[in-house]
Amino acid sequence: MVFNMAVRTLCIGCLCVVFFSFKPTQCEPFQAPSYTIDLDLAPEERWLNITQKYLKYTPKILANLRKKIPPFAIPLAEKLAVVIDKHFPEEYNKEMMGISKGLNLSFSDTILLNILYDVTAFCTSIVAQDKDGSVFHGRNLDYSFTDTLRDITFISNFQSKGKVVYTGVTFAGQVGLLTAQRPNSLTISLDERDRGHIWDNVFEAIFNKNAIPVTFLIRDVVSTEGMDFSQAVKKVSQVSLIAASYLILGGVKVGEGAVVTRGREKTADIWRLSQDAAKEPWYLVETNYDHWTTPPPSDDRRDPAEKALKKLTQAKLTPDALFNVMSIHPVLNNETVYTTIMQAKNADLFNTWIQTP
Repeated sequence: MVFNMAVRTLCIGCLCVVFFSFKPTQCEPFQAPSYTIDLDLAPEERWLNITQKYLKYTPKILANLRKKIPPFAIPLAEKLAVVIDKHFPEEYNKEMMGISKGLNLSFSDTILLNILYDVTAFCTSIVAQDKDGSVFHGRNLDYSFTDTLRDITFISNFQSKGKVVYTGVTFAGQVGLLTAQRPNSLTISLDERDRGHIWDNVFEAIFNKNAIPVTFLIRDVVSTEGMDFSQAVKKVSQVSLIAASYLILGGVKVGEGAVVTRGREKTADIWRLSQDAAKEPWYLVETNYDHWTTPPPSDDRRDPAEKALKKLTQAKLTPDALFNVMSIHPVLNNETVYTTIMQAKNADLFNTWIQTP
């Protein structure tokens, strides 16, 4: 009996060694691929080489699209496709035509795909400044169909004349940007603000020709020559949008950090970092709820993030430390697709990791 007990103890010990020495590499974040978008090409040609790399995922993209979109919405998208030139910038229309060709999607499906990305992303965004006033911007993008999106996420470096003009994180099929940076100017990310049914937003896109997708607005902001943080805050506060949203921005100077809480037509609030780096607030945490309200217990990512930042302290804020904050549960969760860390005044810091928690 003593022998049996000894054998049992030895077996349990061996199992423990194996268990605790096992490294679940499939759970480690990994670098998102990076591609160049040549803005000097015709719009229809800019995405062709990239989308063809993701052509094998088109059946999954379509299947997910059909799960999210009820049958009655398909004719609406087809109607929008007919009058698309009256709603969206011509350049983006032509890019979507090229994407449709590259991914073997109908034009109406490509439009729906871009609207869907625009209005259904749950996220956490943090803009924070260190004790010297250097502003850092982190974001987690959370989404349904997570496994598919992890396969089709990439960094887009938009270049003209061989120079990077702006950078974003993109899903195959998307022309707008949810996460973006203009070097030495600003960083910006989008978090969904849940106001009404998703199809209210689709109707808004169809019947209000002045309203644009938020992701298109973000790309407009970072692609505009001479755009700075103050101008960007003003622009995103004034444009008519197809969906309520939170736009989180960072700049290059002390105090250049803000969360713009948007309705479709009006701005509800602009929440800013302190203009004095030594004073509060030195960070802003935005998830998917108005910052002056209490998030629901079932989806409280804000409080854990704020607790982690307070424990970190402003003196120890670095890109790596911010990444670690973005990686705590439930800020990082099973629906997190990617994490991006960026800093406008240090453009080379921009990086995105695919998350598989």
